[in-house]
Amino acid sequence: MNERKALLDAIAIHAAEDTPRLVYADWLEEHGEGDLDRATVEFIRASCFRRNHKSGYMPRKAYRWLHENWQRLIPLTLGLHVRRWFFRDRIAQEVTTEVLWYRSGRTLNVGLWMPVKSWGGVFGWHWLDVEFNRGFAQWYEFRDVDVFDQVRDKLKADQPFARAKRIPVRDGYRGW
Repeated sequence: MNERKALLDAIAIHAAEDTPRLVYADWLEEHGEGDLDRATVEFIRASCFRRNHKSGYMPRKAYRWLHENWQRLIPLTLGLHVRRWFFRDRIAQEVTTEVLWYRSGRTLNVGLWMPVKSWGGVFGWHWLDVEFNRGFAQWYEFRDVDVFDQVRDKLKADQPFARAKRIPVRDGYRGW
């Protein structure tokens, strides 16, 4: 078992404690690769500074950090967003847009403009809700089963502890 997996397993086993998260942040600072790891270190330290509040609230600085840096925590997922495309009406025009998003507390609502394979590659806005807490995403939710199937592996690679809150099915949702 590699060190990263062992440290992540320790966080999972001791989910209510901040110490394993801070140990992981120290290890990532020395052995991390890329901006996702640097962002994870920063978010863990901003949200887990030995002040684990029973209500689940994070320190104020963690909310500010999340507002300014959340994109760094899900780069593979955001890579599915198509920023530039052509629109044809009477006159063809190029359209560019960034990811649509808003934040409410520690929950982000992210709109991705992306093609869905099972729809024959048709583009559309698809919404993802992600709740972050104490260094990691803890749950996510999609409203469409086809988008869920297409995005979940990328999101799991970005955020190892994220769990589906509700799994969309063709005729509605299955709760957790």
